[in-house]
Amino acid sequence: MSIIDQRYEEKFPASARMYEKAVGYFPSGITHQNRFAEPFPIYFNRANGGVKYDLDGNEVIDYVMGNGSLIHGHSHPEIVAAISSQVAQGTHLGGNTPFEMEWADAIMRLVPSVEQVRLTNSGTESTYLAIRLARAFNGKPKILKFEEHFHGWHEYALPSQGNAPPASVPQAIMDMVIVVRPNIEEVEEVLAKDPEVGVVILEPTGAHYSCFPLQPDPFLQQLREVTARYGVVLLFDETITGFRISKGGAQVRYNVEPDLTTFGKIVAGGMPGAAIGGKAEIMEMMSFRGEPDWDNHRRIGQGGTFNANPPTAIAGIVGLKMIEERPVNERADALAARLKAGLNEAFVRAEVPGFAYGIASLVNPMIGMEPTGDYETPVISYEDRRAHMTGKRKGFLTKAMLTHGVHVMGGQVFMVSAAHTEEHIDRTIQAFEDSLRELREDGIV
Repeated sequence: MSIIDQRYEEKFPASARMYEKAVGYFPSGITHQNRFAEPFPIYFNRANGGVKYDLDGNEVIDYVMGNGSLIHGHSHPEIVAAISSQVAQGTHLGGNTPFEMEWADAIMRLVPSVEQVRLTNSGTESTYLAIRLARAFNGKPKILKFEEHFHGWHEYALPSQGNAPPASVPQAIMDMVIVVRPNIEEVEEVLAKDPEVGVVILEPTGAHYSCFPLQPDPFLQQLREVTARYGVVLLFDETITGFRISKGGAQVRYNVEPDLTTFGKIVAGGMPGAAIGGKAEIMEMMSFRGEPDWDNHRRIGQGGTFNANPPTAIAGIVGLKMIEERPVNERADALAARLKAGLNEAFVRAEVPGFAYGIASLVNPMIGMEPTGDYETPVISYEDRRAHMTGKRKGFLTKAMLTHGVHVMGGQVFMVSAAHTEEHIDRTIQAFEDSLRELREDGIV
């Protein structure tokens, strides 16, 4: 047994026992594929600010942060108070509420490209709905997506997403999805040859929380120009980047207006909620027109029992207002810059090749190679990323960091919140250095 595995099992015995029970309830004992871990995952039961606690009472500095949704940190008192107050007034009122308009208005104030909004319950729902809207708008059925870019777990998002195989997806659906790498020449070649492509969808800073970075400037502007020229809907999936890369997301940071945008994570203040927004002429494909043929056969329908349910809407309103009026992003970004600089110093001190990079409050470690380009959007090929950040390395880095009281998501991204402190950052840097040394001792690097 490796040194890291031994320390992991010794530190988290209650989680090991809980996992033994969980395998009797859930496939592989988990409720989300990213929570699978060997020999067992860690179980948590409470959190506050930038830290959380496991079943053994260990304090863990958290950089998973609700898979990125908690830019305000865990259990922010203003969001907690707002949710609690609304729960007492009703969680589902079976009709429209004024909260949904206030929530939509908060989104539209921060993201100028959004002219109309529909509210959903997850990023997966949002990208699925957005793809249908694009098809309805221009009558073109095919989708162009980028390799490794993740847009949820519906069937049109599965090809080459890097998170799960497209098992049992009908070939007819697979044939509707064209996958390329984020290269503008490849994109234009596809659009020139295939007039059935109706939408281009992407994570605007690169796949998987920017782990596979692209160079947003000038790529996003180039993509905007070429899609407009070919009459193709440009869809930014800002489930991760929205309200984090800047107050208005990647599109505001890089001054590019997509036709449609999907939102998740931060948009609902840490609650299970999401949204889609964009040009009114596209969004209107969902509107009732009083024309039987349109309303009953051609209109894009959307359900969702808990769309804009009051507690979620309230959390979204409060959370977005805080982003709009306070230096939330600036605080998180400054802490991330401190972390990124410290991780790069830790690589040197531990004498392990590698570097840390990332945009705004996302920080990505890269083990085994030196940077090409800057420390925000370096040039890393897909081949180099896969060769150096293997599943084994990411898994052992995650476990090693946990034994030192830090949870890094999937061993490949630190999502910094405004609730972290300088002390948290400095402890994390030391934990990372210690973990690198242990990875070397165990022969992982």
